[in-house]
Amino acid sequence: MNETLSDVDPALREALRQSAALAAAHGNSNDGIAGLRRGMELTRQHWNEGGPSMRAIERVRVPVEGGTVSIVVYRPEDGPALLPAFVYLHGGGFKTGSEWTNDRQMREIAKAWGGIVVSADYAHAPEHRFPVAVEQTASLLRALHARGDAWGIDGDRLACGGCSAGANVSFGAAVALGRLPWLQAAVGIVGAFNGDTSTDSMRRHGNAGLFPDLASVPSIFGDYLPDEASRNDPRANLLLADPGLLPTTFLAAAQFDVFLDASSAMARSLESAGRLDRLEIYRGMTHLF
Repeated sequence: MNETLSDVDPALREALRQSAALAAAHGNSNDGIAGLRRGMELTRQHWNEGGPSMRAIERVRVPVEGGTVSIVVYRPEDGPALLPAFVYLHGGGFKTGSEWTNDRQMREIAKAWGGIVVSADYAHAPEHRFPVAVEQTASLLRALHARGDAWGIDGDRLACGGCSAGANVSFGAAVALGRLPWLQAAVGIVGAFNGDTSTDSMRRHGNAGLFPDLASVPSIFGDYLPDEASRNDPRANLLLADPGLLPTTFLAAAQFDVFLDASSAMARSLESAGRLDRLEIYRGMTHLF
């Protein structure tokens, strides 16, 4: 077995095996992007089974600049009328996923934390390219600040973040908003903070049979960022952003992930501006952990 794969946590290796089997059962490459999206949602149903109950789960369409955004609001229990909220954006290579993709994870976070979790969708490539998703998300955050009390959210105590491509979009929205007192924290989980394929972690893990592989990274970013100007925009290449525009940030990275070095570089940038809470590298984990 490849040395990298042999060092991946055994429980995660089994989960990856199950995920691959589910993807094969539900996927149909002949259906293009629509089939890919449908297959992902069917696969995610398996991983979303079980988990804690919520006091309330509400799906809402929030008006934003240029349209609406679908969100799911998770309130874990009775408590104060207004609670802080963490606004989470799913991963999916800028192309797939929805506000329901990480349903169980959202419930687990809300239960453990005690605050409200908002799972938000965003416009996907290739139909919608940068900066549409970033602008939508920034508008959503402004709306939750102004009108969050309609869903029991304290609009002066918001955090944003996401996983992989969702981390890229959410951090881009925070940069677009600038340093605002009501956006108090950010969380990046295995963040795809830029598409640089020359890093050491890309070379080490990009051809080890893990997802994503090195060959797929250019197409992931190419469909979202169609030209050089967008690829060098600090709302899309977060390593070019002024870290002082971001709130205090927690970064979670995986040991066996092509984007590990991107998280490490992001941590150094944030630390230079006094914006880093901490970077935690999860041992034995891959991008999909």
